[in-house]
Amino acid sequence: MNWTKTNLPNTRAKLEQFVKDQGLHPYGIITYKGRDIFIAETDLEKDDFSHPFGYWQLAWFVTAPDSDEKMDGGSWGIYDAFHDMDQGWTAEEKRQARIRDIVTQAQDWINKATEVGRYDAAVH
Repeated sequence: MNWTKTNLPNTRAKLEQFVKDQGLHPYGIITYKGRDIFIAETDLEKDDFSHPFGYWQLAWFVTAPDSDEKMDGGSWGIYDAFHDMDQGWTAEEKRQARIRDIVTQAQDWINKATEVGRYDAAVH
């Protein structure tokens, strides 16, 4: 993903377009402590060297109403095609596990941002 401090989406519409431009598919939006968390994912990708059987990328982006819905933070995770094989999950169960994990990462980021005073802890 090609982000720079001067190339970050500064509106919700631009964020949604940015997600699509990066080859991600919007999954949904979750509100947590007054912040919107956008979740997006790729199709199964292949890299013959590091992931010969494929991998998925999921991304999260946080926006907030008090910042004109600008992207305030974000990151992504890479999930190998063989993640959680020992669970015996279906493809959809594995997808839901990836989404739960990426949502947890975003929530942890919001919690830490609140702890250090970046966000008002009273906003919920």
